[in-house]
Amino acid sequence: MVATGVQTNLFDLLAVNHQQAITTTFKFVDLFAGIGGFRIPLENLGGCCVAYAEIDRDAIATYEQNFLNHSSDQEPNLGDVSAVDQLLHNLDLVVGGVPCQAWSIAGKTLGFEDPRGRLWFDVCRHFVATVALSNCEPSTCKQQFLAKY
Repeated sequence: MVATGVQTNLFDLLAVNHQQAITTTFKFVDLFAGIGGFRIPLENLGGCCVAYAEIDRDAIATYEQNFLNHSSDQEPNLGDVSAVDQLLHNLDLVVGGVPCQAWSIAGKTLGFEDPRGRLWFDVCRHFVATVALSNCEPSTCKQQFLAKY
């Protein structure tokens, strides 16, 4: 079931016109996408979302209603970030808000002891795997990172 209320009417409230042609200047992936609040300013700046990652069923339904029905290209939901082997190539930007409950009082401030807190390592794993260093192939960098962390 799609979440009801203000979230499903996001475009009406913000007067966003997704039918308007915007020149794409960069490609991004939206990790921990939620309902897509961070996507809106990136698209307004000329970004093109090529994939998103979200696991909450209601958030996915709202995200898809707000964005994918207005888009001619259906970008994939990568799902659980910890299960993603590699991000798409030719990305200009990776964005996302790792769940904050691990550090909040509501989440008992367990930090990296909370499984949600360890999602930071999955985000870092993707950066190490996709960044080409001068003397290090991406697969080698990934192995070195995983050996340390």
